[in-house]
Amino acid sequence: DFEAREIRNSLLEKYPLESLSMIGFLRVNNVPLAVIKVEDKVKQVKQGDYIGLDFGRITSVTETEVHLRELIQDSSGNWSERDSSLHLQQGKEGSKK
Repeated sequence: DFEAREIRNSLLEKYPLESLSMIGFLRVNNVPLAVIKVEDKVKQVKQGDYIGLDFGRITSVTETEVHLRELIQDSSGNWSERDSSLHLQQGKEGSKK
């Protein structure tokens, strides 16, 4: 629903999923939250929030990934659902080769 997206005006719905990074996890009042970074901005998200350009809605948040379901439109105009995820980005500091 394009109109609902405009009303929500969520920062994370203005970027493609590929440009979003999960950089952290926390639990507040027993609610799991993922920390998402896009460009120089950082936002917390939870189950039910919307992210990405394809009407992605978060279905679950774990310590290592965010699961979401997107609605995509094919070339013939038909809509279908697609499951996607963002994985926690591991820092390069202190890594050994």
